[in-house]
Amino acid sequence: MNIISDILNASLNYLFNMTGDLGIAIILLTLTVRLSLVPLSFKQKKGLQDQQKLSEGLKDIQEKYKNNKKQLELETQKYYQQNAKGMLGCLTTFLQLPIVFALYQVILKLPMNAGTVLVPWVASLKMADSFFVIPVFYMISVLMPNIIPYIPFLRITAQAKVSKVNIIISSLISALIAFKVPIAIGLYLITTSLFSFLEEVAFRLYSRRTTATT
Repeated sequence: MNIISDILNASLNYLFNMTGDLGIAIILLTLTVRLSLVPLSFKQKKGLQDQQKLSEGLKDIQEKYKNNKKQLELETQKYYQQNAKGMLGCLTTFLQLPIVFALYQVILKLPMNAGTVLVPWVASLKMADSFFVIPVFYMISVLMPNIIPYIPFLRITAQAKVSKVNIIISSLISALIAFKVPIAIGLYLITTSLFSFLEEVAFRLYSRRTTATT
């Protein structure tokens, strides 16, 4: 973890020296890290998608062979073998966590008191946003991925939609979390949320395209 933190810290200092703006450097570093993790993230999403399809398939098997116990056990065993393979895609999540956590820690422990043109009304990114612009933007960025299942063109499976009440509650909680965090962390959170939204849209478009060609 220390090696990852050292690399990220050196990268942040390099980007700060190159741009002269700590806020922009944080965003660029966050985007760089997230872009490098896209292949793992896509593999994870594909694994989760396969899991959902296999779950739906298991329900069909149970219904189809409900009067044939021996065949039901045989088909169910085949299902679990496929299911174990699908779980490998989900394990990629754990490969991403150390890197993302290290990035968060690097930003959290910023030694310098510097401002940014992105948030010109504060003198230091270690301060919280007294105008609550950052928390509101973060709330919106958290809200955006939750509306994807409500867009017919972007639906790739018959997944259940998140209830509107849960969407509103999660967005409000996100805003409350961002109220007191330093602006540096707020920029990281917003960038991460927006990237996650765009990544999810890109994955769904990719998934639709591959499904159409098979």
